Amino acid sequence: MAVDHAVDKRRILTGLALAAVLLTAIFVQGWFLLFVILLVAALGLWEFYSLFWGPQGRIPSRLCAIALGWAMLCLTWLHRPQDALVCLGAGFVLAALSFLFRWDVVEEDNAFGSSGIFMAGLAYVPLLLLPATYLPPVKLIFVIAAVAISDTAAYFVGTRFGHHKLWPRVSPKKSSEGAIGSLVGCVLFCILYGLWFGHAGVLSFALLGVAINAFAQLGDLFESALKRSVNVKDSGSLLPGHGGILDRADSLLFAMPMVAVVDQWFAFF
Repeated sequence: MAVDHAVDKRRILTGLALAAVLLTAIFVQGWFLLFVILLVAALGLWEFYSLFWGPQGRIPSRLCAIALGWAMLCLTWLHRPQDALVCLGAGFVLAALSFLFRWDVVEEDNAFGSSGIFMAGLAYVPLLLLPATYLPPVKLIFVIAAVAISDTAAYFVGTRFGHHKLWPRVSPKKSSEGAIGSLVGCVLFCILYGLWFGHAGVLSFALLGVAINAFAQLGDLFESALKRSVNVKDSGSLLPGHGGILDRADSLLFAMPMVAVVDQWFAFF
């Protein structure tokens, strides 16, 4: 949804490389897909905590969060989601104990802040990634592609036609034209994918496309607000033209759980 008019070729090349890796992982399935999911979770958590704690701050807390996040994802992959929730609860207990023993010793005015950030990371990254461990390939490709097309349409339409800022306080470069292009691209993709692979009607897939796009754009804006709150441009520098893992996965983290919930109630595929 960028307002400037320069297309970053690095962004295109990186996007194609990521698409190749993801498609390979989804088609191979098994341990390779799980490895990719765990890698995304670890990198995403590290970037999230770096936003608030700095690049090297609170290393033990980060490693603990990564271990808990991996446990949540692996247990869900092993069809034990109830144990994954226990791991999330264990994370809260650890965060509560950290607050308890730090309060009245150091950081008295903001003793709960670090504990809250610790839990927010677990909820934001591994918890929202859980559906990636159990959605079948046709549905996983659907949601990933729908989000990718939303982002791509927003970028190119915003780059070419963007003149009106969408929400300048949250993300100064995103445009209303890019948001509309994102919506149209997502809905069209969902309809075509549904006609080819789905069982529901055109209207159903169109409405699903609207919902996916809404959650994807909210996820993008949420991550933008996080970065603005700590005065950084990108969550990281791992992906040329994109920034960090969170800069690339922010939309998917919001859209995928929504699709997983809807999938439990409506037979789209």
